[in-house]
Amino acid sequence: MDFSDMHSLPAWNDHKMLKKRYEGEEWKVKPQFEAAEKLYNKWREIFLLVESYCETLQDSKDYDHAEKNKELIWQNLFIVAPKIIGAVGADLYTSKMENASIVRNNCREMMEQIKFTAMVGAGEEKYAEAIQREMDIFRKLFKAWVNTFVKDEYEDEWGLFI
Repeated sequence: MDFSDMHSLPAWNDHKMLKKRYEGEEWKVKPQFEAAEKLYNKWREIFLLVESYCETLQDSKDYDHAEKNKELIWQNLFIVAPKIIGAVGADLYTSKMENASIVRNNCREMMEQIKFTAMVGAGEEKYAEAIQREMDIFRKLFKAWVNTFVKDEYEDEWGLFI
């Protein structure tokens, strides 16, 4: 049995429309694509860990909101991959940065929920720590990825990404 077929997120190679979009000009986006692929693949690993962690969450005698926490974790979990893909497909620096900031925010919120569930006894602390270790690697890959973004001449009308 091939367990990779059971993954909820498609493999990076499944994003052929991105490659097709830059056909003939791959050299221009190669560093960004390579960094995005590493980031995305690390997210796929984290996704499985978090998915498994959520399946183990349960109410304890002192805490009966594990199901609500699970929903919040899931919401953050499912946003990251599309935002990575969205940033890669965006032409404007501000759009890339907006997607990247959403990735960062959702990762932070997800980890806060995971740590909280472990703290209140709804989840296992050792599993939360394992996810945190993988998130530390993800953060390094994220920084490398964002460093491939090239600032363009367009100004952010909100003044956020200047």
